[in-house]
Amino acid sequence: MHDDDVTFRVEDGIATLSLNRVSRHNALTTDMLRTIDRALEDIERASAIRVLTLRSSSPRFFCSGADINEWGDIDPQRMGSQWIRTGNRVFRRLAELDIPTVAILSASALGGGLELALACDLRYAATTATFGFPEAAVGAIPGWMGCKRLNDLVGPTRARELVLLGQALSAERAAAWGLVNAAVAPEALEEVVHNVCETLKTRSPMSQSVAKRLLRSLDGDAAEVAHEFAASVCKATADAAEGVLAFREKRQANFADRS
Repeated sequence: MHDDDVTFRVEDGIATLSLNRVSRHNALTTDMLRTIDRALEDIERASAIRVLTLRSSSPRFFCSGADINEWGDIDPQRMGSQWIRTGNRVFRRLAELDIPTVAILSASALGGGLELALACDLRYAATTATFGFPEAAVGAIPGWMGCKRLNDLVGPTRARELVLLGQALSAERAAAWGLVNAAVAPEALEEVVHNVCETLKTRSPMSQSVAKRLLRSLDGDAAEVAHEFAASVCKATADAAEGVLAFREKRQANFADRS
């Protein structure tokens, strides 16, 4: 898959999504969100992919946020039903991937760019990067579930500081808050992330998938995750296998006696 503003590649079990809209500081457009969505769909179907990384080709920004030129003039109804809904669908898909996801924050992440990073499991930053939600300065809010994910991650006091003041946070302070897993020297970032990804590849994919769903339930998605677990448990039974076989053979299922 290739797009001028987003590229997707897979190498040695690691998928990489790269934001390449350098002239606009990787400001997210609807087309970029759709390209990311298509890549995530491909990843969901590819059992050989063990880890997803998100990165930027811009030296200044991982992502500067949602492109104000795209959402600035749309009416309130379309703002919610189209723009916000599209972003939420893509970011939710990212957050719910069975495989571990890693944001490589070699440069600053602001607004929707920080929301994109927050939808990943792990975040590693260069010490030169900054992070923030500047939406209050333009009469907006973090609309792609950023407030909830931030609150879940760093707690309400720090979340309020970042959202209400709209001021940028240094990488070191972000690491102290737990907003990023580590802040390292720019020249060391690639090696750190490489080692993390290689370690992730050695772990059980099944355990990682189940653990991610369990952690989601602790973040407030309990009902949805309970249904996922229940369906998985049923599918693993002999009854499920017999039911599918009977359906295909057009006969009555013969379920085993459990008494």
